Amino acid sequence: MTVAELQVLVDKLQSKIDQLELTNKGAIKATEFRLEAILQANLDTFWLLVCAILVFLMQGGFMCLETGLSRAKNSINVALKNVTDFGIAVVTFWAFGFALMYGTSINGLVGSKFFFFTTKVAGYQTYFVFQAMFVATAATIISGAVAERLRFFSYVIITFVTSGILYPIVGHWAWAFDFTDPSVKYGWLGKLGYLDFAGASVVHSVGGWVALSVLLIIGSRTGRFRKDKNKKLFQGSNTPMAALGALILWFGWFGFNGGANLAMDLRIPLILINTFMAASAGLISSSIMGIIVMRKPEPMFMITGPIAGLVGITASCAFVSPANAIIIGAVAGILSGSFLIILEKLKIDDVVNAIPVHLICGIWGTLAIAIFGDMEKMGLDISRSQQFFVQLIGIASIGAFCFISSYVIFFIINYFYPLRVS
Repeated sequence: MTVAELQVLVDKLQSKIDQLELTNKGAIKATEFRLEAILQANLDTFWLLVCAILVFLMQGGFMCLETGLSRAKNSINVALKNVTDFGIAVVTFWAFGFALMYGTSINGLVGSKFFFFTTKVAGYQTYFVFQAMFVATAATIISGAVAERLRFFSYVIITFVTSGILYPIVGHWAWAFDFTDPSVKYGWLGKLGYLDFAGASVVHSVGGWVALSVLLIIGSRTGRFRKDKNKKLFQGSNTPMAALGALILWFGWFGFNGGANLAMDLRIPLILINTFMAASAGLISSSIMGIIVMRKPEPMFMITGPIAGLVGITASCAFVSPANAIIIGAVAGILSGSFLIILEKLKIDDVVNAIPVHLICGIWGTLAIAIFGDMEKMGLDISRSQQFFVQLIGIASIGAFCFISSYVIFFIINYFYPLRVS
């Protein structure tokens, strides 16, 4: 073998070695990429499950709040309703609510797949658990507003209708998406560009609209609006318990807003900062308003203020700056305090002020996203005024559907089976 032939052989061998190294490097990089993707998926799953547990804790917060603001003789009944509605809401949502909300869309109006939800995919299971906590929250909002007047089975019926029909349909309009490509929206509001990050309208306003319709049907508690000085009879039985409930809700809301991101990424810190800043601002503005109106620190204003701020920031917590979150929360606190007084003038007996806090502040939060939201973060290519109009369409359609549907359904039920206790 000549020197030239030997050199050719060496060159070929070196070429094969280089190819093997490149192949190994590619395989190593591919393996690293797969491991990184698996790790991120597991981290996202863990985060969403932790957030679901925090949202579940909010059920206890609602129970403490509503029990504390109810009269002592009805506190056990109110507590048991909060325990019961969670079980009913979750089972109903599993049977057909999730299907109506996230199933294959029929003209962007309602889903038609996943009845009696079953899957072996961990990601889908996790998402169902988180969404089940949301539907329980929407149902629980109603229980506080209508406390002390409903039969036990009347509330069971209301929970079934809300969690099985009303909430899933509204959720489909706004949140339904393709699980293989979350950027593809199925619902007609989602396609329109409607935004509600964690449910200011989809969760809180739905509960508020249904609560309002039921309140108009069943009326106020007997003697609630007498002109004599016996109004003290209708004060809450345990203000410290109600305050504890507000703090538990505040704590659980970190999961409510943080979990709506559906992933553990760099947006989480901003979401959590905006959440507690808005709540703090709502507490301050509502408390000041209570002092101005009542001439003294008023517990109801102080307890509902932070919850109002939390509801107000729910729609936009991922898209606004902390400074804007403070403004949103402060306005929410003022709105909740104002409508607390308005409901009193209209003689609408809302025991825990669910309508001012969840309905009114939910509407405000849905509009605030168009006023204060960062258009780049929201991924929009339309003007702020156009987005405001889209948000108005969402508010009007959700309000009309929930209020009219629930009023008609419960009015008919009330005719044959009185919802109110004798």
